[in-house]
Amino acid sequence: MKIPFYISVAASALCLILSVIVFTVGWSNHGIQAEIQKQQQTVQAQQVEIDAGTQINQRIGPELLRDMAASSVKNEKMKALLAKHGYNVQVKDTPAPASK
Repeated sequence: MKIPFYISVAASALCLILSVIVFTVGWSNHGIQAEIQKQQQTVQAQQVEIDAGTQINQRIGPELLRDMAASSVKNEKMKALLAKHGYNVQVKDTPAPASK
């Protein structure tokens, strides 16, 4: 007659232990999730900066390179700098206006 009593007490003790374990694991996961969210926010902020830099590069980069190429005609250091990075500036002669 006492065996069912001991089985029910053991089952309730096991349920209590398991519920404490589940609560502890859930609490630790909450801390980990908060840390992951902080890291995601940091990565998103970095991505915004990268995207802004890419947009600036696409708008200003070609114009800046064109201006550097134009100034390299008169400046050998600028020409050497562009050549160092793989840009070879070639001066095209403009055709003289046809005489009438």
